[in-house]
Amino acid sequence: MLRGGGTGLADGERVEILLGITAPAEQEVADALGLNVGDLVAVRRRRYVDDAGVSAVSSTWIAGTLARELPEFTRAEPLPTMTFGLIEERTGRRATRRRDAVSVRAVPDEVASLLGVQAGRDVLVVTNRYWDQHGEPTEYAVDYHAPGRELMSEYDLD
Repeated sequence: MLRGGGTGLADGERVEILLGITAPAEQEVADALGLNVGDLVAVRRRRYVDDAGVSAVSSTWIAGTLARELPEFTRAEPLPTMTFGLIEERTGRRATRRRDAVSVRAVPDEVASLLGVQAGRDVLVVTNRYWDQHGEPTEYAVDYHAPGRELMSEYDLD
């Protein structure tokens, strides 16, 4: 949406920045970013809300070495160009490939209350991985979608 001239938000949607910290990478994040377990990563967690309530809780991770160049990433304020845009502006590393995986997973304890559901409830989960023009991973995100919500994508095929 951003590269197409949008904001990254659906109509009527707003984002709340909930968390911005650095921490050791757990296995899933380390694997996605090409790091070792325990390497420093920065994580940014957001909650998306519209007139019907919470639509999703999203967490994005980047390598700690990259986070040093992006101090805004861990601040509690929106990123006008989203993570991939900020990475490109600061480093020249342009996101050229993205892989989305859609699954149904149990909501973990640390996300459940933010999403407004009981921990362990199955919900739709979308993971996003981005790579730059050199084939190096730049970011990894996991989005937990609230029950009863529709996930929609629209693309021009020209």
